[in-house]
Amino acid sequence: MIAVFCLSFSGGWSQQLQVMSYNIHHGADKHERSSLDSMGHFINSRKPDIVGLQEVDSLCERSGKTDQMKRLAELTGMHYAFIRHFPYQGGAYGLGILSKYPILKTESKKLQLLKEGPNGKSVSMLFATVELPGEKKILFVTAHYSAFDKATRQSQVKETLQYLSDVRLPVIFTGDLNATPDTDEIQQLQQHLQSVNTSLTPTFPDTLPAKTIDYILVSPAALQQVKSVSAPAVHYSDHRPLTALIDLK
Repeated sequence: MIAVFCLSFSGGWSQQLQVMSYNIHHGADKHERSSLDSMGHFINSRKPDIVGLQEVDSLCERSGKTDQMKRLAELTGMHYAFIRHFPYQGGAYGLGILSKYPILKTESKKLQLLKEGPNGKSVSMLFATVELPGEKKILFVTAHYSAFDKATRQSQVKETLQYLSDVRLPVIFTGDLNATPDTDEIQQLQQHLQSVNTSLTPTFPDTLPAKTIDYILVSPAALQQVKSVSAPAVHYSDHRPLTALIDLK
């Protein structure tokens, strides 16, 4: 069994964070109408501290050659980071992070695809070291697991846990994991990271959501309290965003 070792904060320090995970469907709604600015205004209205974003375009033809993370940062006033899965339509397709707090370092980690797709043999995870008030640091991670292959998702969970096995910071892991909480792969992941969405609030599709496939998971030793969880009924993507107000130790 792979253990994820994460140190909790000491000295009575605690930090409240509003966290969001959002699959933005390349900045378009389910009818492929551009909605990136609406997403940005919505995110800004929720005042999150940190956001993990999946299905992000950077300078792609289909999304008007927009640098989507830069645009969202402009709309929200937040720091941002982007990493690509692969080149796409003259730009890149990947993952992003928005953060109220400084992003000290970013790193791309590879997740293998057991069935090679048209864009290669792997996708990426985005790892970011974020500095919270009091010079405390967390590792914030976002990922997008395989949509169609359970064996690949199981492999991706093992890779995720291996990457986290030597981490000495509290971890917040967000993503569209394309699997419901009752599946083997999510059960394995939750042996090491605690989901904040204990009520299993569904996030997909955006209209009448029926599946819980978007996640916010936290190092158990670092999670003091989950104050609220919601999936607001907005229709800027084919997913609803998942938000949580949490206290870290």
